[in-house]
Amino acid sequence: MEWQATIREFLDHMKQERAASENTIAAYRNDLSQFTDFLGRTLPTESTWGQFQGETLNEYITEITSRYTTSTVARKIAALKTLFHWLNQRGLIVDDYSHLMKSPKVEKKAPHILSEEEVARLMDATNAVPAPRSLRDRALLELIYSTGLRVSEAINLKLSDVDFDRAIARTAGKGTRQRSAPLTQRAMTALNEYLDHARGNLLSVPSSMSNGTGREDVYIFLNPQGRNLTRQAVWLMTRQYARNSGIAGEVTPHTLRHSRAVHMLQSGEDVKRVQEWFGHANLATTQMYQAKKEEPVNNQLVVI
Repeated sequence: MEWQATIREFLDHMKQERAASENTIAAYRNDLSQFTDFLGRTLPTESTWGQFQGETLNEYITEITSRYTTSTVARKIAALKTLFHWLNQRGLIVDDYSHLMKSPKVEKKAPHILSEEEVARLMDATNAVPAPRSLRDRALLELIYSTGLRVSEAINLKLSDVDFDRAIARTAGKGTRQRSAPLTQRAMTALNEYLDHARGNLLSVPSSMSNGTGREDVYIFLNPQGRNLTRQAVWLMTRQYARNSGIAGEVTPHTLRHSRAVHMLQSGEDVKRVQEWFGHANLATTQMYQAKKEEPVNNQLVVI
């Protein structure tokens, strides 16, 4: 049908011309496929974008509003706005319906921040599982915390992305932004332990891929099948270690990123350097981590 073909073309546009990340593309594909399924259920088979009416859009928004949380509805409407703006620019629709779509107000929650003691407990929880997994998980979590990398950036790191002499990890970041982030001594120790004593047990690639250093130039963090880890696997891993170490609240890999930003700024690191290391497009995003007031609550640092 025309609906699906247009969505595929739109996703290609987002990837090629807007440099959208794979995660962004996947989210758009999921949300817009749901929209085209709705169109297939409610409109005549031979309908085209040129025949599209605003009433149909209102019906769809009413349907998703009754089924999903406010934040999910806001995300789906954002995808629709981008799509309809593109359709209008391409001349596929006369009216840009994006101005008719009102996103619900999403209340932003303060990020969950771990204390440095809780971070240490989380890392130590990896010792309870057998090698090579324990060494891999410790290295991965230490790297995420040290650099503030997003989980998708961490699992896609290759050995050539790490400068072992300077203790720096390089990543593409969001879109086309390139950046480097420092590795702490603790992270370097865990990473070398994993590479020297565990990764070879997980590796399942031909020796011809060796980069001459004795360490094959593929993804750093591997699953038992020798492939790079998935985002879901790292989220589940982090959540389980947090529970095992007795840390209250929802803990995700992004919690480590938030916590690292706060800890670096508290230690006196320059806010602009933190912005550069974390890949924040706007300085204001980094400045949110500069606590105006800090109060210990339940052995946890709450940033207000």
